[in-house]
Amino acid sequence: MNEPGGRNELGIGRAILQFRIPIGLLLIAVTIFMAYWAARVRIATRFENFFPSNHPNTLLYRQFHIHYGGAQTLALMLRVKQGDIFNYATLQKIQDITRAVNILPGVDHNEVFSLASYRVAFAKAMPGAIITTCYMYPRIPQNQQQLDELKHNVLVHREPVAGLITYDNKGALITASFNEGALDYKGLFDKIEEIIHKYTDQNTEIYVSGQPVISGWGYYYLPRITAIFITSLSLMLIILYLSLGHRSSWWAPIITGSFSALWGLGFVSLMGYNFDPVMLVIPFILTARDLSHGIQWQGRYYDELDRLDDKILACATTTDVMLPPGLLSILADIAGIIFISLGGIPVLKEIGLGGAVWLASSLTMVFVFQPIFMSFLPRPRIRERWLLSSKQPRATPLRWLTNWLIRLPVTPGAARTTLLAAGAAFIVWGAISGQRAHVGYETPGTPLYRPDAKVNRDTAEIGKFFPTDEGWVVLSTPDYPDPQSGLGPEVLRMSDDLGAYLVSRGDVLAAVPFAAVVKPLNSMFHNGYPKFIAIPTGFQQSRYQKMSVGVELGGNLWFLFLGGTAPGEMERFFAHSPHMTSSCIRLLLPDHTYSRLNRLRDDIRAFVAERIEPDPKLSQVQLHYLGGEAGLFLAANDVLKQLDFINITFVLLVIYICCAFTFRSLTAGALFIVSCVMANFGAFVYMNARGIGLTIDTIPVISLGIGLGVDYGIYTVARIRDEVAGGASIEDSITTALHTTGAAVFCTFAVMVGGILPWAFSPLLFHNEMSVLLIFLMGTNMIAGVLILPAYIAWRKPAFITRYVQPKVQAAQVVTAAGD
Repeated sequence: MNEPGGRNELGIGRAILQFRIPIGLLLIAVTIFMAYWAARVRIATRFENFFPSNHPNTLLYRQFHIHYGGAQTLALMLRVKQGDIFNYATLQKIQDITRAVNILPGVDHNEVFSLASYRVAFAKAMPGAIITTCYMYPRIPQNQQQLDELKHNVLVHREPVAGLITYDNKGALITASFNEGALDYKGLFDKIEEIIHKYTDQNTEIYVSGQPVISGWGYYYLPRITAIFITSLSLMLIILYLSLGHRSSWWAPIITGSFSALWGLGFVSLMGYNFDPVMLVIPFILTARDLSHGIQWQGRYYDELDRLDDKILACATTTDVMLPPGLLSILADIAGIIFISLGGIPVLKEIGLGGAVWLASSLTMVFVFQPIFMSFLPRPRIRERWLLSSKQPRATPLRWLTNWLIRLPVTPGAARTTLLAAGAAFIVWGAISGQRAHVGYETPGTPLYRPDAKVNRDTAEIGKFFPTDEGWVVLSTPDYPDPQSGLGPEVLRMSDDLGAYLVSRGDVLAAVPFAAVVKPLNSMFHNGYPKFIAIPTGFQQSRYQKMSVGVELGGNLWFLFLGGTAPGEMERFFAHSPHMTSSCIRLLLPDHTYSRLNRLRDDIRAFVAERIEPDPKLSQVQLHYLGGEAGLFLAANDVLKQLDFINITFVLLVIYICCAFTFRSLTAGALFIVSCVMANFGAFVYMNARGIGLTIDTIPVISLGIGLGVDYGIYTVARIRDEVAGGASIEDSITTALHTTGAAVFCTFAVMVGGILPWAFSPLLFHNEMSVLLIFLMGTNMIAGVLILPAYIAWRKPAFITRYVQPKVQAAQVVTAAGD
């Protein structure tokens, strides 16, 4: 390893420049190859990739979503302002919308439900038969008598259609599920918007909700997001020019940052990963990080060029002195994102691995290619610019404030003591906030968009009348005619009791087991007597019977139901029909908030322990929960809390080991850990203040933030060490480091903030919250790295710095201290 100060004649910088032509050509060739693949990267969304692939809930969803319906469900509510829906014009709209939904790309035709669907019917007992009739298929009522008959049928069979017609008869719901292959969200969203515009009029409002719409809005906002992306890049370049533009080669970090981005994008494309439109803020942050390392190198290169007055030697020396802290900073950046791949969530794995390669490319682009690139360019010329002209008055409030901040860490007194005490207090505040950090979603709708966004307004409006989320409880039972099969009286009664219990607990709006179908069929089977609206009673079977009467009756009712249903209808209750080995209890929920899902799981667990496990008649029945969309979000909640702890632990461990090794001191490692904790615990303070939880969307940004600003402290402390090794006192070294590296750090900070600030005006609430969070994190990291760490070094004079103090300087400091 090179000695601090970078004056080793056999350094790696000289070796790179000795072979600069072949190394440079090789890196350019790799960049061209990566650029080819980067041009082929896809912007796409795969819903299931946002959830832990090996979690029991995800496995349950993957096993049964084809039969019980996937999470990709569209809910479209038509609502009239005057009158009710029972008129020819509105009923015609319901039928037309149902048909339009049925031809949407990717729709599962057997999973389209509305009053006009062939899947929605009612049964009535006739002498010698039970007749099943659709409400409004294949045509709507043609005269007043048929219209009155439809209204009568809806009122009589109100419970079965409660999920399709509002209680005030002013609204109707059309739902559809979609095949979860390569779903084209943009094309689907455009078609849905066409339906809305076509059938909305002065008396009719149409509201849409569901995961396909949530994803589709991301593609709708993509042009605006792209404009923000371009604006952010433009602001970064402007600020970079204002910071480094006094030299003619100020644009070199743009080249290396762009090349690093091409490497990252090329890797993402080579691995077959996709970019979700909502997540476009992440590649922007990665690019900004690459650019910031280039700025740090370029700023130090100018210092060395002024000192050495030799372009080649300045390139070599800059690489020697910047590579150790640069490598350490890049490792911290990589650690901040790579460990999120450990959670088993495919999209986080893609972000973690792709981001790690993206950030690692800075090592070759900045610390290998940038010195080669600068060695071929003419020597940077100093030029006067109007904005930073020497004619400006020297004594300004800004200049006074800058000088005061530079002197603050090295000046004993109340100000420095307050600074260090404030840092310690902030750690305590952040730790308390971290204990209170919540996981998952805490509000209905989606936090990706603003509360007043149309998708959230529509979801809230639909939620006033219908459940907007669904979960499953899957029963594994013996096959029919076993008494404990899905048609056994005790199993049907237990499923009915479970539904009633969960509804009574308040978190479930309605439960739909097969028992809800059996009870009215049982009444019709007994000539419509109301007392038979119940589970068939099981009698002790005699030696002449092969099964109990209750089981046989349940089988007959199932057969009657099967005979009057459309293809695939039975699979909504029994996945392997005609086998009764797996049955589903649907739980209709108002939302998928973290607290509701946790309470629901606890309630199911308590029911199993108190009702099922002690009952010998249910000894062969197993309950698997929670499936469906609600189960997926619950699975993510389970993983994210644990993942956040693992991520922070491993990141801090990597930072500690790398810093301790680089600075050859355990104390240095601990000091950087404290600095990192101090700055990044601010994330918990901010998230608690704004009510932001740990979700699949926020975890990558928070993880990037962990390693995002520790670079500031690493570069600053490394410069202090180099100046001390060069013969300066600790106080002078700190002052010099803040004048030089501190200025480069502030430049980096300004470029990052300038690039992230436009995201605060994004139509997506997620971008707004995360951009403000990142600015907050970078601000706290800059204060910790540029002020608090130097203040601590000036106060305590740790051994990993003082070991480089030259003997003459050390003697002078002793004499000065004695004189004081």
